[in-house]
Amino acid sequence: MPQHGRHTSDSEQESRRRFLSYLTGLLGAVIAAALAIPLAGFYVAPSLKRRKRLWVSLGPVSSVQRAEPVKFTYSYTRIDGWYERVVRGTAYAVKRDGEILVLSNVCTHLGCGVRWDRDAKAFLCPCHNGRFDIEGRVIAGPPPKRLLRLPHTVSGGMIRIRVEEA
Repeated sequence: MPQHGRHTSDSEQESRRRFLSYLTGLLGAVIAAALAIPLAGFYVAPSLKRRKRLWVSLGPVSSVQRAEPVKFTYSYTRIDGWYERVVRGTAYAVKRDGEILVLSNVCTHLGCGVRWDRDAKAFLCPCHNGRFDIEGRVIAGPPPKRLLRLPHTVSGGMIRIRVEEA
């Protein structure tokens, strides 16, 4: 049966197929890039965002003794758009060599809360038997590094620590 219209050779059909194949691949790459760029921004943007630094009052410097750390609890209100929540934390303060040292109570192994044990004269982690000395240095167990020293200041007889939030 005769075909109406123009007859194409096999090489022209192969050329068209190759062109359409490249065009489809290019279109797929453009769509993938259009989706990937916003997704990458979604994951990278939080790390580039400046964190807010707040100064939170711990308590009176007069309550800190040289002999052993004093436990302080603190709280502040975090506002995220329309959502407000109270953030609570714990820190220990101790006088060492005439200076105040403020330590986080978060174990550096898995983030459990440590507590000062008067009899052991050490901070103890209940999760995996981590132990820290009075200055927060690791003395036993699996913690990879010392307790975090919190930036602080003393003004008006009060100890204030700096907390960072996203």
